[in-house]
Amino acid sequence: MKEALVTGGAGFVGSHLVESLLNKNVKVTVLDDFSNGSDKNLQQVKDKIRMEDFDISSTDWDKFSNIKPDIIFHLATHPRSFSIKDPFRNLTVNALGTLKVLEFAKKQKSKVIYTSNSGICGDPKFLPVTEDHPDDCKTPYDANKLVGENYAKIYHEIHGIYTITFRLATVYGERQRSNQKLGWRPLIPQLVDDIENGREPIINWDGEQTRDLIHVDDIVRALILGAESDNFGGQMFLLSTNTETSVNRAFEIVSKISGKNVKPKYVEKLPGDLRRMVLSYEKAKKAFGFIPKVSVEEGVRRYVEWYRKNK
Repeated sequence: MKEALVTGGAGFVGSHLVESLLNKNVKVTVLDDFSNGSDKNLQQVKDKIRMEDFDISSTDWDKFSNIKPDIIFHLATHPRSFSIKDPFRNLTVNALGTLKVLEFAKKQKSKVIYTSNSGICGDPKFLPVTEDHPDDCKTPYDANKLVGENYAKIYHEIHGIYTITFRLATVYGERQRSNQKLGWRPLIPQLVDDIENGREPIINWDGEQTRDLIHVDDIVRALILGAESDNFGGQMFLLSTNTETSVNRAFEIVSKISGKNVKPKYVEKLPGDLRRMVLSYEKAKKAFGFIPKVSVEEGVRRYVEWYRKNK
Protein backbone atom coordinates (compact mmCIF):
# COMPACT_ATOMS: atom_id res chain seq x y z
CA MET A 1 0.00 0.00 0.00
CA LYS A 2 1.18 3.47 -0.90
CA GLU A 3 -2.07 5.44 -0.79
CA ALA A 4 -5.37 4.76 0.98
CA LEU A 5 -8.81 6.35 1.11
CA VAL A 6 -10.76 5.83 4.34
CA THR A 7 -14.48 6.59 4.37
CA GLY A 8 -15.71 7.19 7.90
CA GLY A 9 -12.09 7.86 8.84
CA ALA A 10 -13.03 10.29 11.62
CA GLY A 11 -14.98 7.61 13.45
CA PHE A 12 -13.47 5.65 16.28
CA VAL A 13 -12.53 2.61 14.17
CA GLY A 14 -11.56 4.75 11.21
CA SER A 15 -9.28 7.02 13.23
CA HIS A 16 -7.38 4.05 14.69
CA LEU A 17 -7.04 2.65 11.18
CA VAL A 18 -5.75 5.98 9.85
CA GLU A 19 -3.06 6.07 12.54
CA SER A 20 -1.99 2.51 11.76
CA LEU A 21 -1.76 3.30 8.05
CA LEU A 22 0.35 6.38 8.72
CA ASN A 23 2.68 4.24 10.81
CA LYS A 24 3.14 2.15 7.68
CA ASN A 25 4.00 5.29 5.68
CA VAL A 26 0.76 5.13 3.69
CA LYS A 27 -0.60 8.38 2.26
CA VAL A 28 -4.15 8.79 3.62
CA THR A 29 -7.27 10.69 2.55
CA VAL A 30 -10.25 10.69 4.91
CA LEU A 31 -13.86 11.21 3.82
CA ASP A 32 -16.36 11.79 6.64
CA ASP A 33 -19.59 13.77 7.03
CA PHE A 34 -18.97 14.05 10.80
CA SER A 35 -22.48 12.88 11.66
CA ASN A 36 -21.00 10.31 14.03
CA GLY A 37 -17.26 10.88 13.70
CA SER A 38 -15.24 13.80 15.01
CA ASP A 39 -12.19 15.66 13.77
CA LYS A 40 -10.96 15.45 17.38
CA ASN A 41 -10.28 11.76 16.74
CA LEU A 42 -7.68 12.76 14.16
CA GLN A 43 -6.29 15.79 15.99
CA GLN A 44 -2.83 14.29 16.45
CA VAL A 45 -2.43 13.39 12.77
CA LYS A 46 -4.43 16.13 11.03
CA ASP A 47 -1.30 17.63 9.48
CA LYS A 48 -0.35 14.28 7.95
CA ILE A 49 -3.61 13.53 6.10
CA ARG A 50 -6.08 15.03 3.67
CA MET A 51 -9.49 15.26 5.33
CA GLU A 52 -12.72 16.09 3.49
CA ASP A 53 -16.19 16.77 4.90
CA PHE A 54 -18.13 14.58 2.48
CA ASP A 55 -21.33 12.53 2.29
CA ILE A 56 -20.52 9.29 0.46
CA SER A 57 -24.02 9.20 -1.06
CA SER A 58 -23.25 12.50 -2.82
CA THR A 59 -23.02 12.70 -6.61
CA ASP A 60 -19.89 14.86 -6.39
CA TRP A 61 -17.26 12.09 -6.36
CA ASP A 62 -15.55 13.52 -9.45
CA LYS A 63 -13.81 16.12 -7.31
CA PHE A 64 -11.63 13.29 -5.97
CA SER A 65 -10.53 12.10 -9.41
CA ASN A 66 -6.97 13.20 -8.64
CA ILE A 67 -6.79 10.69 -5.75
CA LYS A 68 -5.43 7.31 -6.87
CA PRO A 69 -5.69 5.05 -3.80
CA ASP A 70 -4.34 1.53 -3.94
CA ILE A 71 -6.97 0.65 -1.35
CA ILE A 72 -10.28 2.05 -0.15
CA PHE A 73 -11.33 1.17 3.38
CA HIS A 74 -15.08 1.70 3.36
CA LEU A 75 -16.10 2.20 6.99
CA ALA A 76 -18.67 5.01 6.66
CA THR A 77 -22.09 3.89 7.85
CA HIS A 78 -25.42 5.04 9.23
CA PRO A 79 -26.02 3.35 12.61
CA ARG A 80 -28.13 0.23 13.13
CA SER A 81 -29.85 1.67 16.19
CA PHE A 82 -31.23 4.60 14.17
CA SER A 83 -32.25 2.64 11.08
CA ILE A 84 -35.79 1.86 12.21
CA LYS A 85 -36.53 5.54 12.86
CA ASP A 86 -34.97 6.73 9.60
CA PRO A 87 -34.77 3.82 7.13
CA PHE A 88 -34.53 6.08 4.10
CA ARG A 89 -31.38 7.80 5.31
CA ASN A 90 -30.01 4.41 6.26
CA LEU A 91 -30.68 3.13 2.75
CA THR A 92 -29.07 6.20 1.19
CA VAL A 93 -25.83 5.92 3.16
CA ASN A 94 -25.40 2.17 3.48
CA ALA A 95 -26.63 0.96 0.08
CA LEU A 96 -26.38 3.89 -2.34
CA GLY A 97 -23.26 5.20 -0.60
CA THR A 98 -21.53 1.84 -0.96
CA LEU A 99 -22.44 1.73 -4.64
CA LYS A 100 -20.86 5.17 -5.08
CA VAL A 101 -17.69 3.95 -3.35
CA LEU A 102 -17.50 0.93 -5.64
CA GLU A 103 -18.04 3.06 -8.75
CA PHE A 104 -15.18 5.30 -7.63
CA ALA A 105 -13.01 2.23 -7.01
CA LYS A 106 -13.78 0.96 -10.51
CA LYS A 107 -12.62 4.25 -12.04
CA GLN A 108 -9.51 4.48 -9.90
CA LYS A 109 -8.70 0.74 -10.05
CA SER A 110 -8.62 0.49 -6.24
CA LYS A 111 -9.07 -2.44 -3.89
CA VAL A 112 -12.02 -2.14 -1.50
CA ILE A 113 -12.22 -3.39 2.09
CA TYR A 114 -15.87 -3.14 3.17
CA THR A 115 -16.93 -3.35 6.80
CA SER A 116 -20.32 -4.95 7.35
CA ASN A 117 -22.41 -6.17 10.25
CA SER A 118 -22.67 -9.61 11.85
CA GLY A 119 -26.25 -8.75 12.86
CA ILE A 120 -27.18 -9.73 9.30
CA CYS A 121 -27.22 -13.32 10.61
CA GLY A 122 -30.14 -12.56 12.94
CA ASP A 123 -30.82 -14.92 15.83
CA PRO A 124 -28.22 -17.66 15.37
CA LYS A 125 -29.38 -21.05 14.13
CA PHE A 126 -26.11 -22.49 15.44
CA LEU A 127 -23.15 -21.28 17.51
CA PRO A 128 -20.56 -20.16 16.90
CA VAL A 129 -21.82 -18.41 13.79
CA THR A 130 -19.70 -19.02 10.69
CA GLU A 131 -19.67 -17.51 7.21
CA ASP A 132 -22.06 -20.29 6.11
CA HIS A 133 -24.79 -19.11 8.48
CA PRO A 134 -28.03 -18.10 6.70
CA ASP A 135 -28.89 -14.40 6.58
CA ASP A 136 -31.85 -13.20 8.64
CA CYS A 137 -31.91 -9.38 8.72
CA LYS A 138 -33.77 -7.87 11.67
CA THR A 139 -33.44 -4.13 10.92
CA PRO A 140 -33.20 -1.87 7.85
CA TYR A 141 -29.52 -1.44 8.71
CA ASP A 142 -28.89 -5.17 8.38
CA ALA A 143 -30.74 -5.27 5.06
CA ASN A 144 -28.85 -2.29 3.67
CA LYS A 145 -25.45 -3.60 4.75
CA LEU A 146 -26.29 -6.91 3.07
CA VAL A 147 -27.09 -5.01 -0.13
CA GLY A 148 -23.65 -3.42 0.17
CA GLU A 149 -22.06 -6.85 0.58
CA ASN A 150 -23.76 -8.07 -2.58
CA TYR A 151 -22.65 -4.99 -4.50
CA ALA A 152 -19.06 -5.61 -3.38
CA LYS A 153 -19.21 -9.22 -4.57
CA ILE A 154 -20.84 -8.27 -7.87
CA TYR A 155 -18.29 -5.56 -8.60
CA HIS A 156 -15.52 -8.09 -7.99
CA GLU A 157 -17.09 -10.65 -10.29
CA ILE A 158 -18.14 -8.29 -13.10
CA HIS A 159 -15.60 -5.49 -12.97
CA GLY A 160 -12.63 -7.30 -11.46
CA ILE A 161 -12.34 -5.01 -8.44
CA TYR A 162 -10.63 -6.76 -5.55
CA THR A 163 -13.15 -6.51 -2.72
CA ILE A 164 -13.26 -8.14 0.70
CA THR A 165 -16.16 -7.86 3.12
CA PHE A 166 -15.55 -8.11 6.85
CA ARG A 167 -18.58 -8.67 9.04
CA LEU A 168 -17.68 -7.23 12.42
CA ALA A 169 -18.70 -8.54 15.80
CA THR A 170 -19.49 -5.93 18.50
CA VAL A 171 -16.57 -3.51 18.26
CA TYR A 172 -15.57 -1.31 21.17
CA GLY A 173 -12.56 0.72 22.18
CA GLU A 174 -11.01 4.08 22.85
CA ARG A 175 -12.70 7.07 21.13
CA GLN A 176 -16.01 5.28 20.83
CA ARG A 177 -18.76 7.37 22.38
CA SER A 178 -22.53 7.26 22.56
CA ASN A 179 -24.33 9.58 20.16
CA GLN A 180 -27.75 10.40 21.61
CA LYS A 181 -28.70 12.43 18.53
CA LEU A 182 -28.29 9.38 16.29
CA GLY A 183 -29.64 6.95 18.88
CA TRP A 184 -26.17 5.36 18.92
CA ARG A 185 -25.51 3.79 22.33
CA PRO A 186 -22.71 1.22 22.07
CA LEU A 187 -22.66 -1.18 25.01
CA ILE A 188 -19.26 -0.52 26.61
CA PRO A 189 -19.17 3.29 26.15
CA GLN A 190 -22.71 3.68 27.46
CA LEU A 191 -22.04 1.51 30.51
CA VAL A 192 -18.79 3.35 31.27
CA ASP A 193 -20.38 6.76 30.81
CA ASP A 194 -23.28 5.91 33.14
CA ILE A 195 -21.21 4.17 35.81
CA GLU A 196 -18.42 6.76 35.85
CA ASN A 197 -21.00 9.52 36.32
CA GLY A 198 -23.03 7.71 39.00
CA ARG A 199 -26.07 7.32 36.76
CA GLU A 200 -28.29 4.27 36.80
CA PRO A 201 -27.26 2.19 33.74
CA ILE A 202 -30.19 1.12 31.58
CA ILE A 203 -30.11 -2.54 30.55
CA ASN A 204 -32.68 -3.65 28.01
CA TRP A 205 -34.28 -7.08 28.33
CA ASP A 206 -32.88 -9.17 31.19
CA GLY A 207 -29.21 -8.56 30.38
CA GLU A 208 -28.56 -12.20 29.58
CA GLN A 209 -28.40 -11.47 25.85
CA THR A 210 -24.84 -11.95 24.68
CA ARG A 211 -22.37 -10.25 22.37
CA ASP A 212 -19.01 -11.12 20.87
CA LEU A 213 -16.99 -8.10 21.99
CA ILE A 214 -13.89 -7.31 19.93
CA HIS A 215 -11.44 -4.48 20.59
CA VAL A 216 -10.77 -1.91 17.88
CA ASP A 217 -7.05 -2.77 17.78
CA ASP A 218 -7.87 -6.31 16.68
CA ILE A 219 -10.26 -5.02 14.00
CA VAL A 220 -7.68 -2.63 12.58
CA ARG A 221 -5.03 -5.37 12.35
CA ALA A 222 -7.46 -7.58 10.45
CA LEU A 223 -8.51 -4.83 8.02
CA ILE A 224 -4.88 -4.19 7.11
CA LEU A 225 -4.16 -7.91 6.73
CA GLY A 226 -7.09 -8.10 4.30
CA ALA A 227 -5.85 -5.10 2.36
CA GLU A 228 -2.37 -6.61 2.01
CA SER A 229 -3.75 -9.83 0.51
CA ASP A 230 -4.53 -10.56 -3.15
CA ASN A 231 -6.06 -14.01 -2.77
CA PHE A 232 -9.63 -13.66 -1.48
CA GLY A 233 -11.47 -11.24 -3.75
CA GLY A 234 -15.26 -11.26 -3.46
CA GLN A 235 -15.24 -13.18 -0.18
CA MET A 236 -16.74 -12.38 3.23
CA PHE A 237 -15.03 -12.95 6.58
CA LEU A 238 -16.20 -12.69 10.17
CA LEU A 239 -14.03 -10.71 12.59
CA SER A 240 -14.68 -11.77 16.16
CA THR A 241 -13.20 -13.37 19.27
CA ASN A 242 -15.28 -16.56 19.45
CA THR A 243 -16.09 -15.52 23.03
CA GLU A 244 -19.61 -14.92 24.32
CA THR A 245 -20.14 -12.10 26.85
CA SER A 246 -23.55 -11.25 28.34
CA VAL A 247 -24.63 -7.65 28.88
CA ASN A 248 -24.80 -8.42 32.60
CA ARG A 249 -21.22 -9.70 32.53
CA ALA A 250 -20.09 -6.58 30.66
CA PHE A 251 -21.77 -4.49 33.38
CA GLU A 252 -19.91 -6.45 36.07
CA ILE A 253 -16.55 -5.95 34.32
CA VAL A 254 -17.07 -2.21 33.89
CA SER A 255 -18.24 -1.86 37.50
CA LYS A 256 -15.21 -3.73 38.82
CA ILE A 257 -12.68 -1.77 36.77
CA SER A 258 -14.37 1.55 37.54
CA GLY A 259 -14.59 0.72 41.24
CA LYS A 260 -18.17 2.03 41.36
CA ASN A 261 -21.17 0.44 43.05
CA VAL A 262 -24.10 1.33 40.80
CA LYS A 263 -27.20 -0.78 40.26
CA PRO A 264 -28.66 -1.09 36.75
CA LYS A 265 -32.27 -0.54 35.76
CA TYR A 266 -33.84 -3.22 33.57
CA VAL A 267 -36.30 -2.07 30.89
CA GLU A 268 -38.02 -3.55 27.84
CA LYS A 269 -36.24 -5.33 25.00
CA LEU A 270 -35.07 -3.23 22.07
CA PRO A 271 -36.65 -3.98 18.65
CA GLY A 272 -34.41 -6.31 16.66
CA ASP A 273 -32.20 -7.21 19.62
CA LEU A 274 -30.54 -10.63 19.44
CA ARG A 275 -30.54 -13.20 22.23
CA ARG A 276 -27.12 -14.71 21.66
CA MET A 277 -24.16 -13.90 19.47
CA VAL A 278 -20.75 -15.50 19.22
CA LEU A 279 -18.86 -15.80 15.97
CA SER A 280 -16.00 -17.91 14.67
CA TYR A 281 -12.92 -16.15 13.24
CA GLU A 282 -11.50 -19.42 11.89
CA LYS A 283 -11.83 -18.43 8.22
CA ALA A 284 -9.95 -15.15 8.79
CA LYS A 285 -7.33 -17.04 10.79
CA LYS A 286 -6.71 -19.49 7.94
CA ALA A 287 -6.71 -16.75 5.28
CA PHE A 288 -4.75 -13.97 6.97
CA GLY A 289 -3.33 -15.43 10.17
CA PHE A 290 -5.73 -13.27 12.18
CA ILE A 291 -6.01 -14.02 15.91
CA PRO A 292 -7.61 -11.52 18.33
CA LYS A 293 -5.27 -10.47 21.13
CA VAL A 294 -7.21 -8.13 23.45
CA SER A 295 -9.42 -9.71 26.14
CA VAL A 296 -12.64 -7.99 27.22
CA GLU A 297 -11.15 -7.23 30.65
CA GLU A 298 -8.05 -5.66 29.10
CA GLY A 299 -10.09 -3.77 26.51
CA VAL A 300 -12.49 -2.34 29.10
CA ARG A 301 -9.56 -1.31 31.31
CA ARG A 302 -8.02 0.57 28.40
CA TYR A 303 -11.36 2.22 27.64
CA VAL A 304 -11.94 3.37 31.22
CA GLU A 305 -8.44 4.85 31.36
CA TRP A 306 -9.02 6.69 28.08
CA TYR A 307 -12.46 7.89 29.21
CA ARG A 308 -11.10 9.38 32.42
CA LYS A 309 -8.44 11.29 30.48
CA ASN A 310 -10.94 12.57 27.89
CA LYS A 311 -14.09 13.56 29.78
